[in-house]
This record gives sequence, structure tokens and C-alpha cells, in this order.
Amino acid sequence: MANVEIKTEIIEEEQPLLDDKTEPETNVHSVEIKTEPDDDVIQVVVATRDEADKKNKQCSSSEAIVDSVIKSEIDIEPTQLEEPCEKYEQSCSSDKALKIVHISREDIEPTIVGEPTKLYDIQRLRNFGNVPFVIKRMEPQDFSISYTKAVSSVETILEQLRRNQVPNGIGIALRIANHTPSSCLLILSILNHKCHFYSNDKLILSKALHWQMCCAGIDYLIVNGYMPVGAVYFEYLDSFLVFNEEYKLFKLKHTSKDPPIEAKAPLPANMCYTITTTGTTGTPKLIHVPYECIAPNIVALSQKLNISMADVIYLGTPCTFDPSIVELFLALQNGSAVLISHYTMRESPKRVLSALFPTSITTPGITVLQMTPSLFRQFGASAIRERILSSSSSLRVLLLGGEPFPSNVELATWMEPQILLQKHICNVYGITEISCWSMMHVLKSLHSRVPLGTPIDDQTVLAVHYENKQKEGCGELYLGSVTRRCYIPQVDDVDKKNASICYRATGDLVRRFDDGSIFYEERANDVVKRAGTRISLGLITRKIEKCLHSSELAVCLWQEELQKLICCIRCFEPKTKVQQRAQTFDILSKLACAEQPDRFVYLQHFPCDAHGKLDKKLLLKECTLLAQPAQDILKSFLHDRLECVDTLNERFAKKQRLDINATNNPCGYDLSFRQAGGTSFHAITLCREIGLQMCIDDEQRHLFELLLDENVPLRVVLSFLDTAKLVTHNTKLKPVESPLDAIPAATPSCSRACGLVITRVEQPAIHFQYHWKVNFSKCVDSPVAQYEGRYVAVGAHSKILRTLDALTGQEQSTLRLPDRIECKVTFLSEQLAMVGCYDGCLYGFNPLTGEMVWNIDIGGMIKAQPFLSADGERIVICSYAEDYNVMCLSTERQQVLWCMRIGEKAIFASPLELPRQQAIIICTLDGGYTRVSLLDGSVQWAKKCKQPMFASPVLLDPNTFACAEVNGQVHACNVNSGKILDSYSAEGNIFSALVVRSPPTHMGHTFVLFGCIDHHVYCLRCKTTAGKSASFELHWKVDVGASVYATPTILKIEPNGFLVFCCATDGRVVLANLSNGQIQWSDKLPGELFSTPCYIESLRRIYLGCRDNYLYCLGI
Repeated sequence: MANVEIKTEIIEEEQPLLDDKTEPETNVHSVEIKTEPDDDVIQVVVATRDEADKKNKQCSSSEAIVDSVIKSEIDIEPTQLEEPCEKYEQSCSSDKALKIVHISREDIEPTIVGEPTKLYDIQRLRNFGNVPFVIKRMEPQDFSISYTKAVSSVETILEQLRRNQVPNGIGIALRIANHTPSSCLLILSILNHKCHFYSNDKLILSKALHWQMCCAGIDYLIVNGYMPVGAVYFEYLDSFLVFNEEYKLFKLKHTSKDPPIEAKAPLPANMCYTITTTGTTGTPKLIHVPYECIAPNIVALSQKLNISMADVIYLGTPCTFDPSIVELFLALQNGSAVLISHYTMRESPKRVLSALFPTSITTPGITVLQMTPSLFRQFGASAIRERILSSSSSLRVLLLGGEPFPSNVELATWMEPQILLQKHICNVYGITEISCWSMMHVLKSLHSRVPLGTPIDDQTVLAVHYENKQKEGCGELYLGSVTRRCYIPQVDDVDKKNASICYRATGDLVRRFDDGSIFYEERANDVVKRAGTRISLGLITRKIEKCLHSSELAVCLWQEELQKLICCIRCFEPKTKVQQRAQTFDILSKLACAEQPDRFVYLQHFPCDAHGKLDKKLLLKECTLLAQPAQDILKSFLHDRLECVDTLNERFAKKQRLDINATNNPCGYDLSFRQAGGTSFHAITLCREIGLQMCIDDEQRHLFELLLDENVPLRVVLSFLDTAKLVTHNTKLKPVESPLDAIPAATPSCSRACGLVITRVEQPAIHFQYHWKVNFSKCVDSPVAQYEGRYVAVGAHSKILRTLDALTGQEQSTLRLPDRIECKVTFLSEQLAMVGCYDGCLYGFNPLTGEMVWNIDIGGMIKAQPFLSADGERIVICSYAEDYNVMCLSTERQQVLWCMRIGEKAIFASPLELPRQQAIIICTLDGGYTRVSLLDGSVQWAKKCKQPMFASPVLLDPNTFACAEVNGQVHACNVNSGKILDSYSAEGNIFSALVVRSPPTHMGHTFVLFGCIDHHVYCLRCKTTAGKSASFELHWKVDVGASVYATPTILKIEPNGFLVFCCATDGRVVLANLSNGQIQWSDKLPGELFSTPCYIESLRRIYLGCRDNYLYCLGI
């Protein structure tokens, strides 16, 4: 193959020097291609706009030639992409290779040629004048900053950076919660200080942040003023205000244990930002992005979408996700405005919708919206059709990317076909490794599948890597560019080849058709092996979605440990079991045996991660049943396939239509596993999952044989599981009966017809088994907390707080606080919990790692559990502080929203929230009880009793609550006035909290339970009448042998019903029947019991702390 050079001449014309008032002209180039046949050189002359006008004809033809070369998709062999960077080669008619050489003219004076003006340069932005730059949508009116004000503020921040001797050309890390007008100005300031920015997760711990900054080679940090930063890792330099928001400047403290800088080579010139990938295309990577990499993307998008100064762009993507940079830079490039909402999509999609598309004609709506499809769906199909994609909507451009584009069926529910003539609905595609978007397709029809599109700019090329030489089927897509090169130390320092085009793997499998169009198929790691058969999760998902309603979505998940295929179906309207089963049958009939899911899960919502993408890890956790008994594992599989394994009382009349003669026509548990729809693939999965509980391998093999034997009914299989030796559940499960077998032979036909079946069930005796105990070194008096049945957390007098696996007792994390802990832990999420301490601080920590996330000085001992409001937006802490004994914080930022003092003494009891009333009731140790507004802390009413109140109040009905004085007086009070409606007197002091069990209960009563130091546990019957009247009657009281300080715990244990678990100070534990107080079981621990136990129903286990220094786990 002959060598052909493309020589690029940069021809610059002499430009007059610009003063501050002159707007620099954009240097738009044209291209001319000259062929020199003698030496096989193709010369490309790149001229300025003026010279291009003289050679318009040649330029237009040359542009077409370059466009055809750069935008072509290349099929390449596997060996050609063994390294990340390879030379770009393409066979053509002239059989020539392409090479780029840069040549500069000698007659250009170096003093005239300056660095091109960057889109964020404040001298350039100054020309936009009083055009709005940032709009913060607030009530009653917007807060707006013009470009002139923005430039002025940036100059002030630049002076702050210079005063603190922050050098040019370095990186500055940002730790901000959400986009605000001030955060936009901070980014502008960093860039105009000739530095690059690095946005970090707002919840990242100081230790992890220090580590990341060391790896990135960044020494300076700017954080929101309210965010804590560890003094061990950072040195405080200065603080400053940006539009009334405080920010703090820190410098990294270096130690001998710091990790080395990842980059082995110098960072690219003109660095713009550093970002960490989410790990979608592999392990998370640190990516350094120069200005030359992101700028062509912005310029090309601006031209294709016709972005202008009239546009309003929604800045809603998290700052750690690179599409947010596209939103901000698009505005800076064109003098547009960015709009920031006070709310996020996670908090309230409805409020975001109202902010972006206001109903008032005087308030401008957005014109450009960029989102992931998963996040966009949260608006709801009706809102999308009526408010967002209607003909009267202000929206002009919709960019959906980061995930597979919605199907045509779903798109048809969002808009009318004519909307495509009025608005740009675009599928955008790209990877962080090539600075965001690389391809785009503008929808022209709702009836054809949507391709990935074509390259957005002339800098980007595509390559498809096929595994076979025939280049058939799907191949992995690679994106490359000559100039748009990010520096990825993790990859580029390993491969140091200086290739003409650097390709980056996307991890996406695509299919290319004869017309050149490319369609996304699935992620490369979505192709898995199931019992030796390769299956495609994406293909299975598409097959399933063809069986669904237009408003429904499906996603297939692969549980690697159990080799289990799970299908999740999202449907907004709940389906009955009959509807679910009918849909399951339809789906299974259209799938091959290897493609049939092991389990179907119906959900009303799919969770999104912090970047708005479908959170498959969280979804898999939600769909994975924890610690199921062996029989239940099999029955949950059968539930999707057999109608007659439902409970007896559900659609009984329909079941009667089944042939009762089970001998001739078997049904229910008389069917074999294969007759019930099971396959060998399902049998393997079930044996693997159930086998984890089996002690003997032979039993697992025998189970497999039983499942595949068509002569063995399911009843025999379930009986075998009942007798097998299991390690997780040592108690025998009750035998399984089919609904028809449960009907006595002598039952009259009329009873059968009406579905009334009366049977006497002997309730089995209950026993507890001690599974494990954990040593805390000192007394464990704190109530035990649990999270989703998976973890338990408790603190002790030893200052130790532990999070443990609820099933095994294995330690997840240990945290040592400065003082003792008697406060109950409150979980905000799996990775964030909070607890109060005797040292007067509220600590936020990661229960999985034990790392401290934040701490707030409350000013006094905290014994009451920190209260989290039902909407998750507010935290209320009641304490022993001398100044303010009630403090309300925002959940997201831990900012103090309001604080107050109630009464003259401390607060021991936890607050009671009144549903849908944005109010709480607080009881104090001076005998007062007060209703307080959650919104602003205003007192709505206050009442006073004679004795202190240690018990936390409880709600009896929407209009009535109960509270208790320490002297044994229990009061029923009106929620709206605080008036006492009725009282009951116990025969001793009450230190335990009150517990309520509302109907349905025995005889329809509401029961109130509490422990007393007179050695009894009390159960009161309560009748209320819409807050107008109430009455207490003693239902039963039981002597447990010692004083009761711990709160009784209500357990639901089938088939026994509701039981009460009580702990006494002498170590005695008692289980009583809720209906009559009869003791079912009792035992004694070696120490005193003050800790309130915790019960996890799915595991049938109870956890309690003891003063012998141990936390105990008891299984039923």
C-alpha cells in the first residue's frame, strides 16, 4: 500500500490587536485538498474565513471529501484493536493510507497569532451584557444573574484565589451538593484562573476525597461552607461569599502514606476538567479532559441544534456526570441561560416539571432539556404528552442519552407524530472517555427503530470490532478521534503508542446495516452463560417487551452467585395475581427454554442512581429475597406458573372450576415440576439456591433428580425439603396442603359453593434458638435498629457502634465514638445512618464501612433516636442541650433549618410525626407536650402535665395520640388541641415507650402496650371517636418477674398470629399472646435487660442487647 500524506497548512491572516471592547472573531476554517501525484501526497490547506470566501468553490468540494473520510464507519478485525490506540486505516479505490502533518506559514508574526479565545473566557462573556446567564427558579419570583454580573463576581473570586496564592495551571477540586448560581461562577472562576476543575461526590468522606485528590494530582479544594472537611487531611486557607453562599478554600495535607499520582506523563496543555467515570464501561477511571477535546463537541452541538441567546437550558445533571458540562458550556458558547430548579428529580418530579414548564405565561420555560431516559420517564407519560412534548410547550430540543433510547411503542405514548416536525427529539450517544457525546440522531418517525446516529463533529470516527472474520451479527463499538483525546492514565500509561487515531472501547454491542446505520443492541457484559448456554439479556428483554403494554417496561437481571435470571416488569397500575400469571404464561410461550426467567417481579417504579441511570444493582437487591426457607424458594418459582398454589381465600370460586379429580387430571402440588412449567435450566438454578442451605451434597443431587422426574409430584419434592437437613433454618416447616385437600370430605356442597371452609388449626409450640452473640465490651442499653432485614446496628457504653449482618452476625463495620451511646441508630439509606452520642454530637456514618460522613454539634447529650421525616427531607434531634433542645436539619445538607427550646428541661422521648400535617408532637422531662410545625418550628399548641415524660408518644388514630407520665398516667389526647380525652393509671412508673397495634386485631380493638417497673407488661384496649372522645380499658397485664424498662415488641409469627416479646431487668425474656396475654415461652439471659429488642419478620429473628456486654440474636 502506498503512503499518502495529508499536509495541513494553517494559514492565518494578520488580525488587528483587540482592545477590551472588541469582540474577538471566531476563526472559522475552510478546507482545500490538493493532490501531488509525484510523491503520493494529499495536501490539505486549512484557510481562514476571508481566504475561504475567495476559494468558495474549492472549499465546498473539499469539505465533502473530508466529511466522507472522517465519518465513515470501519469494520476491523479483532487483532486490529488489541491495543486501545491503533492507526486509522481504510481501504479505498486508490489503495492509499492517510497521515496528518501540520505545517505553519513562516510569514506570520508570532506576536499576532494568539491563543484562540475560549468559550468561558470572561472577556468574551462580557460581550453578552445583561443577557441572563443563570436563572434560579424560586417562589414567588426567579433569581437571575446576567452575564455582566457573572463576570463581575468571577473577577472577585479570581482576586480571592490570587490573594491565597493559588497558582495557575493546576487542578482545583469542587465539593458541592447541587448546582447553584454560585457553583456555576466557581467553575468559571477556576477556568479563568487557567486551572482545571474536578467535581466530587458531595457525600464522599474526607479520607476518600484526600485519596482521590492525591491520585489526580490536585492540591486545592473548594467546598460549601456547611460541609465538614477533616482537619487531618486538609488545611483551611480562607472563606468567601458568592451570592450569599459561603465557600471554604482548603489545601491538601501531604503525608508519607499518600498514594502516588496516577498520571505518569504530564497532563495535556489547556486542561479543562478532570472527571471520574461511573464504571459503566469497566472499572472507574480518572479522565483528564483538555479544552481541545470538549470544545468541538460544544461547537458542533450548537450548530446542529441551532442554540442561540434566546434558549434556556436546564442545568439538572449532577456535577459529577459529564453531560452537566455540556449543559453549562452550551450556554457559555451561545450566550444562552441555564435554569436551575430548587428541587431535583429524586425529590419531586412534579415540582421539577412545574419549574421547567410553568403554567404562567409570564414565566419562561426551558427550551433545551438533556436527560437519561430513566429519569425522563419519572415525569410520567401523561405529563410528558401534555406538558413537555405538546405543541404549545416551550421545549425546542430534547436530548436523551446515557442509556438505551426508548422504544417506538413508548415514544408513541409520549407524543403525536407531528411533534417531530416542531421539536428536535434526539438520541445522543457517547462515553466519558471522549468527552461526552459523540453521535446523534434526530428522530424523523415514530414507526422505525432509532439508530445511534452519525458523528456529531468531524473529529470523531467509529469502528466496529467483530469477533468473527465474516463481520456478521453484533460487534463492539469503538469511538476514536485524531484531536479529541482525553488522557486516561490507567490506560494510556500502559499503552504509549503514538497512534494517529486513539480508539476507546465503549463496552456496547451494536449492529450495522447495509445503509451504514448503527443500532444499539446491549452491553457486552449482558451476554452471560446459563448452564453452558450463552444468552443475551438484551435480546430476552426485547422479546419480553413485545408482550407488554405500551406503558410497561422490562429489564432482565443476572444474579451471578445463584446463576439466576430475574425479569423485572414496571407497570404503574398494580396487577392482580391472575393478571400477572396470564402475562407470565404469554411471555414464557415466546421464549426458548434457556431464555425463560427463574422469577418475575412486578414493580411500580425502577430505581435510578445518582446520575439518573437505571440502578441495576439496587434493583437486583430489591428483587432478591433474603434468607428464604427452602420450601419458599420453590413455591416462589411455582407462584408464577401455577394458579392452584395460591392461598385458599383468593379467588376460591375460580379454583373450583379445576377438575377435583386429581388422579385423572392432576393440578397444584400433584403436578410434577416439568408439568408445572419447569425446565432443566430452572432446576439447576433452584438446586443451586436451595443447595446453599443443605449440609449434604447428595441431598442437592437428589433434589435435582426429583425435580426432573415427571412421575414425582411437587408434594413429594416439598416433603423432601421439609425433611432435608438445612443449615439456615433448623426448624421444620409446616406441611404443604393444596387448597382442595384442605376441604373436609364431609363438607356440604353448599359450603363448597360459597367458599366457606372451617378448619381447626393446632398452633405449633414456639421455641427460640440462640444463633449468635457479639461482644461490645460494656453494657448494651441502646435499642437495636435494623435496615431492610439485612443489617442490625447498635451502640454500647464502650463507645463502640457496630453494624452486623442480620443473618450471620458477621461484622460489617465498627465505629468508635468519643463517648457512650444509648441512642437508637436511624438509617437514611444503606450507605448512610446517624446516631446521637453522650458527647452532644450527631454523627452521620456509612454503616457498611464505618467511615464518618459528617458530625453536627448539638450541644448536649442525645438519648432520643434522631427523627427522620416521612418525606425524608428533615432530621429532628431532641437532646439535653441547655440552649436549644430541639434542632431541625436538612437531610441533604445538614443545614440548620430551625432550632428552639421547649420547656425547662431536657428531652428523652422521640418525637411523633402527624401524617400529612407537617407537624410533630414532642414530650419533655418537665411534663410538657407540644405540637410543633416541621416547616418552621413554630409552636401550634403546648400543654403541661405534672410529671416528666420518658415514654415516646404514639398515634391511636389520625385525630388522637397517647402519651404517658412517669408516674403511670397514660393519656389519650386530641391531636389538634392537645386536650386530654381519657386517662389510665398503672401501678408503677413508666420508663418504656408506648406501642400501638391498630386494627385488624382481636375484636377490632386498638391495643396500647407498655412496660412498667411494677413487674408487669400492660395491654390496654382503646376506643376513639374521631378525636372527640376516647376510652381506655385494661385488656390484660402479665407479671414478668422484674421491672420492665425496655419497650415491648410486637411480633407477627404465622400461624400463631401476633405475639408480644418483653424484656425484664433481671434478664428474663417472655413471649406472650397479644390476644390474651398468655405466656407462650420464656427464658433468661445472664445480664440485666434495658435495651429495646428489634424483630426482623423475614428472618424470624429477634435481636436484643444485654448488660452482660453482648448483643444476642434469637431465632424462632
